[in-house]
Amino acid sequence: MSYLGRFASSAENLRRVLRRRARRRAGAEAARAADAPIAALIARYLAAGLLDDAAYAAARARARLSRGESLRRIAAGLAAKGVGAEERADALNALREDGADPDAVAALLAPE
Repeated sequence: MSYLGRFASSAENLRRVLRRRARRRAGAEAARAADAPIAALIARYLAAGLLDDAAYAAARARARLSRGESLRRIAAGLAAKGVGAEERADALNALREDGADPDAVAALLAPE
């Protein structure tokens, strides 16, 4: 919960963070035993609305576009964070629907 208090995260990214923490604290063998409790925790957070991959993807895509990143780079970044293909596509389509060409906007906003 402290991680989510500091960072927005996708469900898969949170799973990776929790596995990494378990591995560091208890070793690889104990980390494998933590997979079931981690999955239960993720499911509970998803049900409670604390994790929402679609909202995470949309917010992250908007933020990265405002920093001048292309749609391809945004999609790759979302995939790296464990966002599913459907959520990635929805986030990118939302950027396209905002009116202006997102790649043209990114080119104008990109730092020189």
